[in-house]
Amino acid sequence: MKFHHILFFLGILLQGTLLGAQDYSFMSDPPDDFQYLDTTPQKRKFFNEHMIGVKYGVNISNVRSTPKIKQSSILTYNNITVNYTFYHVLWDRMANFGLQIGAKYGCEGYESEYGGYGETCKIVEVPMLSQFHINFSSFRLLVDVGPYYGYRLSTDREGGFDKYDQRHDYGIIAGAGFAVVLRPIELHLEACYKFALASMYHANKYSDLYWLYCYPSNIMFTLGINLHLDRKH
Repeated sequence: MKFHHILFFLGILLQGTLLGAQDYSFMSDPPDDFQYLDTTPQKRKFFNEHMIGVKYGVNISNVRSTPKIKQSSILTYNNITVNYTFYHVLWDRMANFGLQIGAKYGCEGYESEYGGYGETCKIVEVPMLSQFHINFSSFRLLVDVGPYYGYRLSTDREGGFDKYDQRHDYGIIAGAGFAVVLRPIELHLEACYKFALASMYHANKYSDLYWLYCYPSNIMFTLGINLHLDRKH
């Protein structure tokens, strides 16, 4: 074998030895970018809330009539409602929505300058309201809207109800108010307007020629006390 061939093989062996001694730390596994992430479950900011309560109300009660019968308002005081309120969190981010369902016993009616018109009725109602709320500190701003169903139990009109009376009632309630949160107690002060969609009478109650449509219309002021059923958050 020629001398320059021997030098060639010795050069290859030397180069391999030098390459083997080099530091390849730059080719090591990359650092774990997730090792510093906090995987501890985050504490929830909002929670669902459940309440039961009772509220007392004063009504300014009247009717909307066609044709006009010179009706005037009356005040009624015996208005009691038992209700359940559920505040739910939407997408775990928006704690502004709620549902309130109740059972109400109360009175409503009207007076009229015309003889034969005017009465006060005892009623039961089931309101089903969406209650939007905005929380700040220990207070809430409240906005209510939703339907109701009602039934007239009795009337103070002479002779009571007859076949021309419509005792079933339904319509819309809308209002606003504020709440004071003193867990486990919560106080609500609200003002609402009840807009009936069912006439108190069949159109021909008083005349087959001149039909009368008469719809209850109430402004309601209520003070309620509620008990939180959920644990303190």
